[in-house]
Amino acid sequence: MKKGLIFILFFVLPLIGGKISGLISGDISGTYITLNQPPFSPPGYVFAIVWTILYLLMGLSSWLVYTKARARKKDASYYLRPYGIQLAINYAWSPIFFGLGMFSFGSWLSIALLACAIWMSIRFSDISKLAATLQIPYLLWLAFASYLSFSTMYLNM
Repeated sequence: MKKGLIFILFFVLPLIGGKISGLISGDISGTYITLNQPPFSPPGYVFAIVWTILYLLMGLSSWLVYTKARARKKDASYYLRPYGIQLAINYAWSPIFFGLGMFSFGSWLSIALLACAIWMSIRFSDISKLAATLQIPYLLWLAFASYLSFSTMYLNM
């Protein structure tokens, strides 16, 4: 049962953090539709779907890294530290960008998030190629999100 609980915790953590971040941010949907949008901006409902999938992939990847590290008698925290850091930045982004309306800071934060996610993926690949590969959609989305952030900032100055 303990292994099952650990598995569930790895999946639930990113989802709960993402939900709390969204709640702290206020009316993201309402703010989103009032902003001038750059080309290729998806409809608002797409974000919830994409982030749910990405958070589930993060949970699976982090669990794979944790179990591989434990099986190899390695320090799991070494491999998971970048994950925790990027997750904290991830959770901070929406309240900063949407909640506080700090578009410039939020845009630069999206670049920091992308850099940390790359670091996380490299660290994950040291212990699990599959865990790193599962982060490719996240990295691509973060690059796209950075484009959206900077473009939104520019169009709403």
